Amino acid sequence: MSDRRILAGRYEVRALLGRGGMAEVHEGLDTRLGRSIAIKLLRSDLARDPSFQARLRREAQSAAALNHPSIVAVYDSGEEVLHESGGGEVHVPFIVMEYVRGHTLRDLLKSEGQLPVDQAVHAAAGVLSALQYSHRAGIVHRDIKPGNVMITPSDDVKVMDFGIARALADTSATMTQTSAVVGTAQYLSPEQARGEVVDARSDLYSAACLLFELLTGRPPFVGDSPVAVAYQHVREEPDAPSVHNDDVPPAIDRVLMHALAKERGDRYQDAGTFRADLLAAQGGRPLSIDGPDDDSTTVMGAAAPAPTEAMTQAMGAQTAATTVQQTHTPSHRADVAEATGVAAFAGDSPSTAETPVSDGDDEEPPKKHKSAKGWIWFLSILLVLVLGGLGYYVYTLQKPEQPPGFKLDNVTNIDADQAKSILTGRHLKVKETKKKDKSVPKGTVIATKPKPKTIVHRGDVITLVVSSGPKSVTVPDVDGQTETYARQLLEQSNLVAGSDSEDYSPSLEKGKVLRSNPRAGKKVDGGSTVDLVLSNGQVRVPGVVGEKKKHACHILESSDYQLSCDVTTRVSDPDKYPAGTVVKQSTSQGEAVPQHSTITITVAVPPEKPTNSPTNSPTESPTESPTTSPTESPTDPATTSPPDDGGKGDGE
Repeated sequence: MSDRRILAGRYEVRALLGRGGMAEVHEGLDTRLGRSIAIKLLRSDLARDPSFQARLRREAQSAAALNHPSIVAVYDSGEEVLHESGGGEVHVPFIVMEYVRGHTLRDLLKSEGQLPVDQAVHAAAGVLSALQYSHRAGIVHRDIKPGNVMITPSDDVKVMDFGIARALADTSATMTQTSAVVGTAQYLSPEQARGEVVDARSDLYSAACLLFELLTGRPPFVGDSPVAVAYQHVREEPDAPSVHNDDVPPAIDRVLMHALAKERGDRYQDAGTFRADLLAAQGGRPLSIDGPDDDSTTVMGAAAPAPTEAMTQAMGAQTAATTVQQTHTPSHRADVAEATGVAAFAGDSPSTAETPVSDGDDEEPPKKHKSAKGWIWFLSILLVLVLGGLGYYVYTLQKPEQPPGFKLDNVTNIDADQAKSILTGRHLKVKETKKKDKSVPKGTVIATKPKPKTIVHRGDVITLVVSSGPKSVTVPDVDGQTETYARQLLEQSNLVAGSDSEDYSPSLEKGKVLRSNPRAGKKVDGGSTVDLVLSNGQVRVPGVVGEKKKHACHILESSDYQLSCDVTTRVSDPDKYPAGTVVKQSTSQGEAVPQHSTITITVAVPPEKPTNSPTNSPTESPTESPTTSPTESPTDPATTSPPDDGGKGDGE
């Protein structure tokens, strides 16, 4: 029994389940609740390294914030103090997690080589469901791989190691940067390999690599070293999974190749869409990526010269038609106009355009004069058009060419600082507005203006709508309730029940809520933590020595203490303790006793008066004389003088 290892007074450490690069995982037992658990302990040889301690704590904080069926739950965390032989102390952090029975996808791949298509899609859909939830909470996993996903005997999917990106019993090479794990080479997104900011879409790329391996038995890229694999992620295009497995349908090929796009703006923007398309491909339904291509856009700087050239050709044709009209007959002009596609001028009247010219010399001068006016107007308009077109053409040649537009990245459901980094990296300006939202964590981007996938240019201003957390709520009154019911009331009010502590109470039974912190009725942000103070079923005894008996009992029996008062007396020096004053109490001041206990107080009384008073002398005197003299006289005649009888006795 002495070999049992207990953490935090309740977690019993049992058999070793696995060992990783920075931690060991043991099977354990929660002795208080009687349930099986898994305990993750930092390796003792790394316990002095602050960076490893911080990683394990970060994992506990990240995973504890997630409550999803496909995510391994974290119940508790703490530190174990180890005493070294030299007298020093080492603090070893640990995490108490849900104990999951089953096998990792790494184990299944080792035993089966590759999974059937339906089983692989089911596993990937479970991973994407977990990622969809974690991304909405602002947490990026950063290390999705087969060693971090478990399949239970009931075929449920469990994703583990959130926030720390380290796996148990997984010997895959791990890419590191400044001592921080940033991903595993075979499942590394291109932006991770380039050292750029990682966001939710990096997890989706890693999930696509995971599905690729489940379908084919190999990662998308294979190399001699992690660096070589990372280079392929950045520079080379992967094969379609059907190249390595004929059973993979074309629809799943399209989904995977879209998810493995090098630029994160070209791949799936959220886990929900990826999962929906994957299930649609499995069921033979249309995919979201099969819609019309919306990439075609018109850039004014590039398209402007084309209208100018067409305009010039048209004006040339009009000039040619004008020359014809000036030197040929109207009927001939009409033929030329029809052949060149140019209509009759505004100056030609219907009669002029349709009446043939007579062979004689009898042309009317007025008609000739009217036609000349039309030519002047037409030439003037034509000159204006030519000069305007020429000016616009020169302007477009001299105008600086605008950079090509691009689609706005989808930065919703990620941390605002991370979103700013992504957008400024694309040479965009960022503004921020706040909006209360009870379902989106504080500091997370709710939406952008303009919307994602809108065509934008460098220097454009993007407005981020950031959640300021839920609206304020009122702390409910949980005083006098059981701990369980109090926690339910807090959850119903969109609050989080925090830690418990105990305090003394004269009447509230042990385990019930004395008060909350913050107190009932106070306005707080939704999702805030409210701590509970519980009754320990005990009372601290007040001090009543020196008090009058009546007042002392009144204090003990008051509502502040609700104790019973028992009285005894003791003769005491009146100069030190006046009569009726408490000189002693059975339980010292400040000691804790169970509720409604009896406290005995000792009250001073004066000493009794002397018993030899003057009233007793007459009683004592007569009793001594008669009893002594008669008795002694006959027994001692030698000492008693005979009566004086005048000599009569001698005679007798």
